[in-house]
Amino acid sequence: MNDCISHPTSTCRLGVTVTPRWPGFDFEGLEHEVPRAWHPAGIGPTAFLEALSAMAPVVEGFFIEDARRLLPRIAKEAPRAEGDAFLRQEAAHASMHAAFNRLLMRWGVPVESVADSVLRWLAVVDWTSSDLRSAVAMAGEHFLGEIGNAILSRPELLEGVDPRIARLFRWHGYEEVEHKAVLFDAFHAARGQGLYTYAVRIAGLWIAVVLLALALPSVSYRILASAGAAQDLHAWRGLIRFVFGRGGMLRGRWRAVAAYHRLDFHPWRYLDNRRFLAELRDTIVDPAWEVGAR
Repeated sequence: MNDCISHPTSTCRLGVTVTPRWPGFDFEGLEHEVPRAWHPAGIGPTAFLEALSAMAPVVEGFFIEDARRLLPRIAKEAPRAEGDAFLRQEAAHASMHAAFNRLLMRWGVPVESVADSVLRWLAVVDWTSSDLRSAVAMAGEHFLGEIGNAILSRPELLEGVDPRIARLFRWHGYEEVEHKAVLFDAFHAARGQGLYTYAVRIAGLWIAVVLLALALPSVSYRILASAGAAQDLHAWRGLIRFVFGRGGMLRGRWRAVAAYHRLDFHPWRYLDNRRFLAELRDTIVDPAWEVGAR
């Protein structure tokens, strides 16, 4: 077994630095410059990407709360430092998507009701143990790392999208890949390895799968309805093609679910995309964002 990947501070040991950044994106007035269906493939893909953004502040808040509860249980300094950087990245994600969501609200997207519904779904997890809650969070981060990798590796998904919107999703996708193992490593640094942690990890995975299966279609429907396209079969075909079609955002993601069941699973072992991350850094990350985050 690769000692770097099995080590509880694998992200930094593998040469990936979880770096807080604050891009300061501004979407004011954009509703007058881009069409309501701002994705070239129509309102279907637009609605799916807006669903991800509408859910983001609540979901990121869930990850932040879990990390804050988990970090005091970790004795070693290195994973605690990575966890702190993770918290700052997630806070930036929530803030930048909140800015984009204000644009969506000006278009009539029911962002607040979406947030309320996501909070109700996540409240189910609050009735579980702290460890199971952490397991749901780290499974969620695994999925977001997969979505981030899809956005980075399939540039056609955002081809033709206004650059000010596309950079939000590309930056977020980049950082999701960058910190994809932080919660996983923090959980195992706090709780160790063994049958118990494996069982909790798998239980958390399936809770996360069910929550996503409920949330994404429901939120996408609400957004399509707000655009008057809830009964538009062409819109739904476009959404399904964007998500599950050839080269789609979630195409082949079942492999990530299957791999998660391996006893020796680790996010970087499953998909070691460090070189890809390094190659894209200069095209996605503005160094000035890092200065602003200090």
